[in-house]
Amino acid sequence: MSDTQFDDLKQFIASIISQTEGRLRSEIVDLQQMMSDGFAGVGEAIEIIHQYSEKRDSEIDLRLTKLEQQAA
Repeated sequence: MSDTQFDDLKQFIASIISQTEGRLRSEIVDLQQMMSDGFAGVGEAIEIIHQYSEKRDSEIDLRLTKLEQQAA
């Protein structure tokens, strides 16, 4: 293999590695964004469940108060 061919091969390998690194970086950024969005979705779901739970607690307290008044 001549020096020119060897240099061309090195340049080819370097460009393949560079392209692969760029693609991997892009995929990592995409995954980080998906994870961030996913965690935000979990937080929203927890908030909805919490609000529903508070509403149910309030309704139960109201019913208990009515039952106590009827029993008295």
